[in-house]
Amino acid sequence: MRQRIRNILILMCVCILGIYLFQGYWLYNSYHIQVDQFNKDINESLRTAVFNKQFADVRRYFRNFGRDRDSFRIYRDIPPPGDMPGGRHGHDRMHEEMLTDTIKRRRELRAGNEFADTLARQISDLILLNNLTSDSVKLIKLDSVFTAELHARQIMTPYELDTFHMSFNGYNREGFRDSLRKRPPLQTSKIPFNPASNLFVQAKFESPLQYILAKMMWTLVGSLLLLVLTTICFVYMLRTILKQKRLSEVKNDFINNMTHELKTPIATVSAAVEAMQNFNALNDQRKTQTYLDISKQELQRLSDLVEKVLHIAAEEREEIELFREETDIGEVMDSIITNHQLKAGRPVQFRYDNLLGEQTVEVDKTHLTNAISNLVDNAIKYSGDQPAVYIKSMLEGGKLVIKVKDNGIGIPKIYQENIFDTFFRVPTGNLHNVKGFGLGLSYVKKVVDLHGGTIKVQSEPEKGSEFIIQIPV
Repeated sequence: MRQRIRNILILMCVCILGIYLFQGYWLYNSYHIQVDQFNKDINESLRTAVFNKQFADVRRYFRNFGRDRDSFRIYRDIPPPGDMPGGRHGHDRMHEEMLTDTIKRRRELRAGNEFADTLARQISDLILLNNLTSDSVKLIKLDSVFTAELHARQIMTPYELDTFHMSFNGYNREGFRDSLRKRPPLQTSKIPFNPASNLFVQAKFESPLQYILAKMMWTLVGSLLLLVLTTICFVYMLRTILKQKRLSEVKNDFINNMTHELKTPIATVSAAVEAMQNFNALNDQRKTQTYLDISKQELQRLSDLVEKVLHIAAEEREEIELFREETDIGEVMDSIITNHQLKAGRPVQFRYDNLLGEQTVEVDKTHLTNAISNLVDNAIKYSGDQPAVYIKSMLEGGKLVIKVKDNGIGIPKIYQENIFDTFFRVPTGNLHNVKGFGLGLSYVKKVVDLHGGTIKVQSEPEKGSEFIIQIPV
């Protein structure tokens, strides 16, 4: 059994470790994928920002050019002499003036045509040279456009925007491309910003942890929940296996103890019957009566044992129902003490301190009486030749507190958490001086739990034990 549990434990540990390693490897790859996506997004954002900035400059240039072009007006014809006031003389004078004006205007027209002819070249200069404003002013505007692009991609990571003047002397084409492509992590490529002055722009970012966590939020939460759930299932299964193993051992002890308890009265009755049959005891009325009394006591003891086991088994199968009623704890204690004094078979020193007076509490009188009676019975059984039992009842912090203390053999610390388990008895080897089945304390704890209370024990070997019950009232 132990070897089987050990093998199961090893296999489950290997499985759990494999799940953790697989999840860790998967999250590691996901992290690097998100980092690569982050680098891709920041490069695309910077390229888009530079393009949008240059496009905005061109559009603004077109608007300025349109306003300048509207200032040129074209006059086509000069009116004939007959249509002018003052006749021929007036015509000659006006003709001369208008001719002069026409020549002047045609010169202006030629200047306008020259302006139109150079529009394509000026636009090309604008795009390539980007020389409308100073680099510092353009960089500030680019920074705002770049920030907007990043926010559109949900990137809030702080960054620095830097410019570089690169010299192409000694560069071949492949070397130039490599210099633009190679970059350390969390930095964009160097993107041309003003080719006329060999000006390039680059953005450097801080750690993108916040961005990556936002992207991987559901992945991390799902992985964490899966790992926690797997670990909880593993621990729960392990505890269940160990609990079943311990229960199996306890039940084996119970069967051995039960067999011994049942064999003793059976052997005693068999010996009495054999004595009456073989040793002519029937002719002696006194011996006959003695053997019959012994047989009756042992059979009654056997019946009590069977009845007790059946009673506990029935309580295990069915849930105990409480019927709360106003109960005088002092009266209950007096009844318990009187009963145990009569059946103890030896003198027992009882002391009871009732700090409740005549105050009543609402509890299940029957089950609470049986529970306290079990504690008193254990206190007597596990004490020496002169048992002393001290009982105290009081109200403390809105709770009914009942203490049962004895001067018995005590309970070792390592077993104090297990004494309330069904069938559990403190190991004493193969010798059991005190008869029992490990059922009484489990019943006590069940009754206290149903009342919403707690029970704990304070004990040291050879110094006695004290059981403390606390029930809310």
